[in-house]
Amino acid sequence: MGRRNLAQKVIQLSSRFWLSLPAVYFAGLILLNIISIPFATNEMLDDCPEDSFNCDYRIIALDVSTDELHEAMESWADQRSLTTTFSEGHIVDRTFFMQFPDDVHYSNECGTVEIFSKSRLGVGDLGVNADRIDDIVSFLEEYDFKTTCQ
Repeated sequence: MGRRNLAQKVIQLSSRFWLSLPAVYFAGLILLNIISIPFATNEMLDDCPEDSFNCDYRIIALDVSTDELHEAMESWADQRSLTTTFSEGHIVDRTFFMQFPDDVHYSNECGTVEIFSKSRLGVGDLGVNADRIDDIVSFLEEYDFKTTCQ
């Protein structure tokens, strides 16, 4: 009789543990996003520091109006995920599982688009920022622009 009660208690504790995991996950996401706020980049940097392993910077040749570039970047952000936020010149994109916030800045000088992507947290990004900029460049190359910067 004692072993049966012990087994039932173990099963009961185990089920409580598994039921609490989603709450712990969401609480961790909320805490992570609150902690990351002071580390946001509010403007585009000229380049990634040489000793940095958590950012990427590219300049691409693209003859497009600034307004249409904003529309294209908003379209890219809308395709990413429900947690990606857009404002003109700045996108906050989050990694899939842990939702780490990364800042993407872009600017348009007639014929030249600069794109900068940086992780808010950590010292390395495992290539996420370079992959993100590759994705943006591919998206922009395939986008059907109707205007030029002229």
